[in-house]
Amino acid sequence: MDLAEVIAIVESLGLPEGDYALHGSAPLLAHGLVDEISDLDIVSRGAAWEYAKTLAPLEHGQKDDVVRPSAGVEIFDGWLGDDANSLIDEAARIEGIPFVSLEAVLRFKRRLGRPKDEIHIRLIEEFLARRAR
Repeated sequence: MDLAEVIAIVESLGLPEGDYALHGSAPLLAHGLVDEISDLDIVSRGAAWEYAKTLAPLEHGQKDDVVRPSAGVEIFDGWLGDDANSLIDEAARIEGIPFVSLEAVLRFKRRLGRPKDEIHIRLIEEFLARRAR
């Protein structure tokens, strides 16, 4: 999915403002570091999480619970041990949609150390280095 598709999906979900942000690869898409993503991860809290639970059956995970309202869309009630409140409160609005900061995505991807994240880590590091100049 490209950025326009992501925005359309998020808008169609109708999640309450201020209680969610897009995580995973979505912030890379929003900053133009990738052209498309295969799935959409949303971290939520409060009213957004309560509403999300009305969209699909609740599934219990090892760390966070999740609902999957449509194929490729996951809404979580936390983010694998990261402080969901900080992730959401510090999110940047792009095209009117809240995206977790690239710095937070970088910390997360480094912590997991998955081979599939290596390219994203490099892209974020290069972007942040250019932005710092």
